[in-house]
Amino acid sequence: MTKKQILILTLIGVSLLSTVSSLFAQSPEWSESKRKKGIQVLTRPFVGSNLDEFLGRTEVDASISQVVALLTDPASCKNLYHQCKELTVLSGTEKKSIVYLRNGAPWPVNDRDLIMDRGFEQNEKSLATVMKIKRLDSNARPVPSGVTRMENFEGVWRIIPQTNGKLKIEYQAHFEPGGSVPQSVINLVLTDTPYESLLNLKTLVDEGKHKDTKFDWIKEPSKTNPN
Repeated sequence: MTKKQILILTLIGVSLLSTVSSLFAQSPEWSESKRKKGIQVLTRPFVGSNLDEFLGRTEVDASISQVVALLTDPASCKNLYHQCKELTVLSGTEKKSIVYLRNGAPWPVNDRDLIMDRGFEQNEKSLATVMKIKRLDSNARPVPSGVTRMENFEGVWRIIPQTNGKLKIEYQAHFEPGGSVPQSVINLVLTDTPYESLLNLKTLVDEGKHKDTKFDWIKEPSKTNPN
């Protein structure tokens, strides 16, 4: 091998290492912020933003359809989603819709709202089901007085069947609230939003809310008979 070939290979190797390092730098590790009542909350820096993203995790003994029904029921706004004041379906179907959301905020911070796209997907093999939500640049619903429209919001709810018969629930999201929000309020939102929402979900499941709901587009994992 000539010196020129060695030099070229060395440069290629350095370039690959630099690319790999860059990829890892863009995916910082999660850091645990809270663990209580069977719920874990993690946060990590979000590339290009001053605000972290959050990830909440827990397990529930429920059907996939029950969890989907709870996540999509407009009445779940105040019973499930932390600080939710209004959840209205503007158009669409059960699987894909346009939704208006308004969240409360502690005084003197304005409430936040947004119009978002909401859609479901289910993996045919694992049966893992996800609800993806993302802010839409839309004026389908005017901004109420005293409310600030969020600059960005993107999240996902994951419903993942486990070998123990339960479902692992994950709620991951990142947002840009727009306007002026104290860092102390932001810090609370990053931990309270996933924690309280998952805690409410567990409570609603235990109460049997939507227990008998079925969706024809959802396939449920088969239950193993221990006998």
